[in-house]
Amino acid sequence: DGVIADAIQKSLAPDLHTELFEAMLDTARKEDPNGHYGRRGAKEYKELGYLSTDYHESVSHTIDFSYSDFCIAQTAQLLGKEELTKEYTQSSLSYRTLFDPETGYIRAKDKKGHFRPDFSPISWGRDYAECSAIQATLGALHDIEGLKQLFGGEKGFTHYLTRLATQEPYYEVTGYGYEIHEMSEMAQVPFGQIAISNQPSFHIPYLFRYSQHPEYTSILIQALRKEAFQPSFQAYPGDEDNGSLSAWYVWSALGLYPTCPGKASYDLGIPLFDHLRVYLAEKNQWLDVRTQQNYEHFHFVQECQLDGKEKQSISHQELLNAKTLDFTLSWLPKH
Repeated sequence: DGVIADAIQKSLAPDLHTELFEAMLDTARKEDPNGHYGRRGAKEYKELGYLSTDYHESVSHTIDFSYSDFCIAQTAQLLGKEELTKEYTQSSLSYRTLFDPETGYIRAKDKKGHFRPDFSPISWGRDYAECSAIQATLGALHDIEGLKQLFGGEKGFTHYLTRLATQEPYYEVTGYGYEIHEMSEMAQVPFGQIAISNQPSFHIPYLFRYSQHPEYTSILIQALRKEAFQPSFQAYPGDEDNGSLSAWYVWSALGLYPTCPGKASYDLGIPLFDHLRVYLAEKNQWLDVRTQQNYEHFHFVQECQLDGKEKQSISHQELLNAKTLDFTLSWLPKH
């Protein structure tokens, strides 16, 4: 759904939009008892607004369903389907029902709405897919402003992100009963609980762009590019699923990142190169990305301009129409 919604938002195949949208709806509305297609637990999700502890990895799948509903809503809006836009926009917020204000994490509930009693935020598996509550709680990449409110506002959101990035990479194997390689990969590098080796964490460094310290994103990106990715046999910090780690690195070297596929916009990071060119096939033109003051000890973006206009984020259409993207780095963050 994320891939389809992103393609439709960027008008990559306009003649297929209606057919692709129908496929998204069809998948969302049905389930196969054998689990081969559709949504597992689709009926329960519609009734409760979440998947209960009866389902494996219920929290992660609830968040996934909420995100998929957002993708459907985005596409419905583009196609002028008002009722479906309203329906799926509302259901895209369903993940919020699993937030526990007492612990500050998104947690599993049973069918009666009770949180699972034996909870540990560092326990992997069971309710979470290849992560713990620490990473999964930030999984609603389509509703970052809503997440901030769950944490009590920007200050609480910033505190959560900072704590995640600085706490020890401890984990418990309770859910799986043994150590999976994603746990090992997180523990082997000094990046706190970010766990950049696996997909649930890819967007986390860019979430600081929405916090009280947006400048922290550039510090994290520079460190991860330098320490987690190596031009050697080691290469990646984790397993290279479908090119996802390569894609993360390429975007993060460009200085841009599609934090939420399905939204045709990019958050700013920090470029790696002094100058690179991106060929924009749709417009048959080149985009020049330049980085001024690109010294090794300059860790912050002082300013970013797209064709001379200062930007904090960039829409896809703006990027397609642009000819120059200029970053100016600084030793200290801009205030």
